[in-house]
Amino acid sequence: MKKTGFLKKITLCFCFTLVFTCFLTANELSAFSAVDEITSVRAGTVPEGICLSFENIPEEATRIFVIFQDWEGREILSGTHEIIGIYTDITGKSLEQVKKTGRVICPFVLQGQKYHISAYFMNDTDPDFLEMLSVECVADKGTYFNDGIELYLNETQTGVTLSAEPFFTSDVQYDTNKYGYSVTIDLADKGSLGYAENIMHALSWDFEPQLTSDLKEGSYMESGNYPAYVTAYCNLNHDHLTWRVEIAKTKVFLFTL
Repeated sequence: MKKTGFLKKITLCFCFTLVFTCFLTANELSAFSAVDEITSVRAGTVPEGICLSFENIPEEATRIFVIFQDWEGREILSGTHEIIGIYTDITGKSLEQVKKTGRVICPFVLQGQKYHISAYFMNDTDPDFLEMLSVECVADKGTYFNDGIELYLNETQTGVTLSAEPFFTSDVQYDTNKYGYSVTIDLADKGSLGYAENIMHALSWDFEPQLTSDLKEGSYMESGNYPAYVTAYCNLNHDHLTWRVEIAKTKVFLFTL
């Protein structure tokens, strides 16, 4: 299983499912451990947004993947298309910082919104090593973009355009590649396949013909028709971490290979 990270060029990655059927109430924790000490996490509000506090982060972990999910009040989901996500992939010096402080602060949350939060502890050299924690928290404060932005698919279903530029407060720091886009293709019982690209400054993205060319070259999928959708996101920096903040998604369309 490949791990999904922040992509600096066009790549292909198989995505693991980030939807769970059960979550805990705010500030409670859930954990299973592959090591002697039990890893734990608590979520709470801080002036910047939501803070995750970790205890006993496994020394074996070479990355922590954290995702905040917004279900927009839905009790039952028909698919991942209905979820708004905020992600960070913590590695290298950033991981050393988190292991030292035991804290991860996400400021890019909407006041009053309940977030389902998951943290995955992984080891790049040991695919069998995995710990997962989940927790819920309602944001008391935060920095969020102006809502109501839409992502339009063109008539030929080969590209997308944002209806407007997301507006954050002036203190928000953008990553070098401000925007990113991804195509998620539903492979039914085989999971999903993601195809993504980060872009400096662009409100439009043409994913064809490169997507089809790369899929055929890599033999990632059999020929056929698949449900798919495109997601637009901003890459934002806070406290030495880069966050991918989803802005909008297209409707589900039929992708033909």
